[in-house]
Parts: sequence; structure tokens; C-alpha cells
Amino acid sequence: MSLSHEREDNLIKTLKENFPTDIKDATVMRRSRINVTVAPEKILDIALFLRDKLGFDHPTGVSAVDYNRESRFEIVYHLASIANPAQRDILINLKESVPRNTPKATSLVRIWPGVENFERESIEMFGLQFEGHPRPEKLFLNDNWDGPPPMRKEVRFPTD
Repeated sequence: MSLSHEREDNLIKTLKENFPTDIKDATVMRRSRINVTVAPEKILDIALFLRDKLGFDHPTGVSAVDYNRESRFEIVYHLASIANPAQRDILINLKESVPRNTPKATSLVRIWPGVENFERESIEMFGLQFEGHPRPEKLFLNDNWDGPPPMRKEVRFPTD
């Protein structure tokens, strides 16, 4: 453990101790920034633990990344703590990967109601499906939009 990242290292240690086989990767990116990749089937349990045991009560956003060449999407929940003043500066990026051909994930709206519109954006822009989402309808695109999800990387490279 490095002294400059003691809080971050301790959070990772706690997560790994409580979810030894479900944390796929956990790293300190820099002071106050942690990436945690989890097994999709355990994201609900880990999200509850982050909220209820570690105080990460505030989602600041949700991102989706299209790894077209790897045939997967990565979903990233950006989490902060308002309740715990000692870790208000820490941001955890809670990540999971889902297959590109069946992009289904568990909605975390019931853990953090504030992710509702962020998940809706990922539904619309990437074609992801969040099981248990209360309102998966369009957020930004026109109602008559019938094209593919606009943020997918459907790029074809010429072969010679």
C-alpha cells in the first residue's frame, strides 16, 4: 500500500475481502480515482454494498463504451459520497462488461434513483437494455428515429 493512496487502497481491500471472486479488477488510477470492474451478475450486490456499507450514495453519471473489436460494451457508473465527508473527493468508476450481441445489464435505478436518465441515454445511444429499468423510453432522439443507436461503432474498415 502506498501512503499517498491509503484511503483508495483500503476501499479496494474492503471490496476484495467482501467479494473475492466477483471483483475482476480494481486499481487506483490516481489520488481519489478508483476503477473497479465487476462480474455483471454481481453488480447489484456490489452496488448495494458500495451504497450501504461504504457510503457511495451519489451517482454522478453513467457512461457506456463500445469496444466493437472486442464484441462488448462496458458500462461505467461514476459514484461519489455525499454522506461521508472524509471521502467526498473520491470517485469510484464501477464497471461491468456485457456482450455486444446481447447487451443486457441490470438496472441500478433501485439502488441509485439518480441513474435513471443516465441509463436511458445508454439505452438510446448504444442499444443497451437495462433489466428492471422503470422507463426505458427515448430521452433525446426524435420519436420517429428508426436508425441504429447513434453511438455504436459500426465502422467497416476496407480490406486489401
